[in-house]
Amino acid sequence: MPLQEPDTVIMRFAGDLLLAGHYEAAAQESSGLAFEGFDLFRTDDISMVNHECAITSRGRKVTKPYNFRMRPAYVEALPRAGIDLVNLANNHIYDYGREGLFDTISYLDSIGVLHVGAGRDQAEARRPVVLRVKGRRVGFVGYYGGGEAPVARGAVPGVAPRQIDVIIADIRALRDSVDYLVVTLHWGTEKETLPDAGQRAFARRIIDAGADAVIGHHPHVLQGIERYGEGVIVYSLGNFVFGGNSRESYDTALFEIRLFGTGAAFDVIPLRVQGWRVRPLDGEGGNRVRKTIEKLSSGFENTIFTMKEKP
Repeated sequence: MPLQEPDTVIMRFAGDLLLAGHYEAAAQESSGLAFEGFDLFRTDDISMVNHECAITSRGRKVTKPYNFRMRPAYVEALPRAGIDLVNLANNHIYDYGREGLFDTISYLDSIGVLHVGAGRDQAEARRPVVLRVKGRRVGFVGYYGGGEAPVARGAVPGVAPRQIDVIIADIRALRDSVDYLVVTLHWGTEKETLPDAGQRAFARRIIDAGADAVIGHHPHVLQGIERYGEGVIVYSLGNFVFGGNSRESYDTALFEIRLFGTGAAFDVIPLRVQGWRVRPLDGEGGNRVRKTIEKLSSGFENTIFTMKEKP
């Protein structure tokens, strides 16, 4: 890991964030319960999570097995925690229909938290976020390919579709205006610790098209991290703080990208969620999480654990 210089850009990514369901029952009026004492998003330059539900008190449940929505009163917890940007392209963003989606966007806009991957029309759903940090321009886009949220088409609201032609077109439109490009994908099979061959080929095509990093989530478990060409592919970051099930204590991780000079460095930061509160995980527990991700990455030709970053 290179020494941090003043112009180093630090980005940290987490998996599924769902401050609803079982989390709401535990937190009650304590909107920031999850982040009490957690500062890793306040000590970097860009923090991004997958926001796995609508933020609304309105709307009608769509027909599906599980529906989630976060109390609007909780929304201030996001910027207080240091979260700058969220992905909305996922299978729960439309759980309360267009009202839920529209409210989510309005609440996020009102507190200055940026978003990608879903919108009130196709243009908004596919619109990138470009952040200028320490002289660098970093671009972000997000996509979902399942069937639980509608695809945004024309003036119809929904998510940006996880279709390779769409993603490649968006990359080409954005590539020359950014220095680093992150594509986030909600994909994969729940509980599977290894991506399938189709995912690997899909992610590699995205890197070949010009993306620098692919960040994945949805399986609810950690998966491996591949170095491919000049890029990096994080297949799944698992759960961050996820109230969709009753398990309130578990280990997980953040993924960190450091941009410095003409290079980039990568790391995982082990975390422990205990009673819905997230903390860095050091010592034996942290080593166990790192070794788990390293083992899950061992089937790739190059990984962040075996390939040295360029100076």
